[in-house]
Amino acid sequence: MSFKNNTIIETRVLEVRELGGPGKRRWREILVEYPEISFGPGQFVMIRKDCGPTCWAYPYMLQRSTDRGFTVCAVENSSLYEAEAGTPLVVWGANGRAVRPGVDTVVLSQSATLFLAAPFLEAEPRCRQIVLCDPADRNFLESSPSILPVESVEEMARELELARPGAVVAALNVSVLLELAAAWNRPENLPFDVFAATKISCGVGGCKSCYLHSRSIRLGIPVCCSGPYLPYERVDFEMDCRCFHTFE
Repeated sequence: MSFKNNTIIETRVLEVRELGGPGKRRWREILVEYPEISFGPGQFVMIRKDCGPTCWAYPYMLQRSTDRGFTVCAVENSSLYEAEAGTPLVVWGANGRAVRPGVDTVVLSQSATLFLAAPFLEAEPRCRQIVLCDPADRNFLESSPSILPVESVEEMARELELARPGAVVAALNVSVLLELAAAWNRPENLPFDVFAATKISCGVGGCKSCYLHSRSIRLGIPVCCSGPYLPYERVDFEMDCRCFHTFE
């Protein structure tokens, strides 16, 4: 099959691999055939099972590339979790804005959002990752040398200040993010990109389901085009707090 110059393609699942997860979480890595795709960490694809017009498309964060295509992480209850090798798919992307980590970037996540942080470690293995976790998750997380598990937002803030990062990328639930912002003495002008977990339906800015309020853009911020990682200062959390999904 030819993939060249296509933006919407019909393709298939090549492989499904079980991934362990912290706690009782079970995730699956899905390898999708698309050898010519190009993307950076923080971008996503829209994926729809090719089973007729009643099937919806959903966004999946791009994890890593191979010579045969790309991988995404399917969490339980997601549309791809039950996919098998050979499952037909319709894909469009890569979409959104890539966030390129440096060796001095610190990536923040929680146990439930660990898969969102993985693409940055794939792009730059020397990144440091701080993960807010339950005590029961610590042993699982400590098996990775790049991960520093912490059990409170205050501890996360202290470790951030000690790390003196050149940039920070955060995939945190909004309640945790706002608590961290209050506890952390963030240096002025430090790049701080945060995952905006809004409802992305089309992936190309057309349906406006993911838009956030903006003081400078009349129609709002199209998260699927400008994000899903956005500079912290661009997000009006007071206005849009209810728009964000909570990962559990």
